[in-house]
Amino acid sequence: MTDVVAAIQDAWTELRIHRGRVLMSLIGVTVAIAALTASVAVGELARSTLLVSMEANGGRPATVTFWISPASDRMPTTGDQLAAIDAVDEAVERYRVEYASVQTGGYVPLGAQGEGLDIRGVDPDFAVMRHLGVAEGRFLVESDRARLAPAIVVNRGMLDALGGGDMALHRTVEVGGVTAVVVGVVDRGLGDQWPQAWMLPRDVIRVADASGQSGGMSSLSLEVWLPEEMVEDGTRMLSQDLRSALPGSSVDGSRSDWQAFDGYDPLLPLQLTLVGTAVVILLLGALGLVTVAVVSIRQRVREFGIRRAFGASRSRIFVAVMLESVVGTVVAGAIGIALCIFAYRLPIVQETLTQGIGGVVLPGFPMGAAITGLLVSAAVGALAGSIPAAIAVRSKVIEAIRF
Repeated sequence: MTDVVAAIQDAWTELRIHRGRVLMSLIGVTVAIAALTASVAVGELARSTLLVSMEANGGRPATVTFWISPASDRMPTTGDQLAAIDAVDEAVERYRVEYASVQTGGYVPLGAQGEGLDIRGVDPDFAVMRHLGVAEGRFLVESDRARLAPAIVVNRGMLDALGGGDMALHRTVEVGGVTAVVVGVVDRGLGDQWPQAWMLPRDVIRVADASGQSGGMSSLSLEVWLPEEMVEDGTRMLSQDLRSALPGSSVDGSRSDWQAFDGYDPLLPLQLTLVGTAVVILLLGALGLVTVAVVSIRQRVREFGIRRAFGASRSRIFVAVMLESVVGTVVAGAIGIALCIFAYRLPIVQETLTQGIGGVVLPGFPMGAAITGLLVSAAVGALAGSIPAAIAVRSKVIEAIRF
């Protein structure tokens, strides 16, 4: 351990002595590592954003959706729909499914204007399964089932249709002739320009029945979030259970999240692009560093000869020369990463990354990108330093002293 520390100290000393020779190359490495770190960070953010978007549309892996269609000989009544929800709840409880949500919906009149409102009937787990966050208030919870006035979560477009403002100005709202209590507001930026709302499934059925729109309700479905190793068995058992509980109904279950499409990886083009960019950046940075290091070594032949004459071994010189490059690139990489983090925090950069969409808050700078930058900077330093180090140890003592 002492030898390693001593070697690093020697490398740092030599780096300070010859800082003029390596300054330009380290500036190039700083820029290269900063670009690499930025590309990795943007890639991770893009990957995270893309995954959230796909999971918001189709559910998290592994999400299985069961479409429940009533018997075709007659239109389903409100009692049929409520009975189907009861059967679903019993099946979910029986198999102890941790995350599940009934889904139904339709269009009902909003307020006295009669404007159509897209209302979705979902359970509280829906927000977790679909990354549906609230900007104000909260989402639906289990205790809302006991309310006399149904709880409703609205989007920004619905608030705008009601006259604008925040949730405090619209504590209640008339939907389909029923007074509902607004408990939360969803703000998805540009995606929330049209009025939309979420209520518990039984409350949606009651609202549709009161407004005379029950015939326009969508078919009932069940969405469950299962461990991937249990998808096949879970789908089979829940399908059989629901068919037994709902005689005459058709129950079809299949995986609906983005990973259900075998052989298709929507993130592969992005990953290949980032890898290609990173390789080009590293090659340019390493090439500049090797060029300067080789020229520097040629001018230090006498120094290495004297060190060899005083007993320095070939391995010690090799490690010392290589560590000069490693220490320099790590310092340069740390500076480049610091510049990336500083730039990431700038308001103009935040606005550019979010595309100006309201309600979107970027996470902290990805630590994976910073760690990758440091590791790559050390690896580039080791590879670039090994070439001049090999040249240094091949110098003969007598020839070096005569140089």
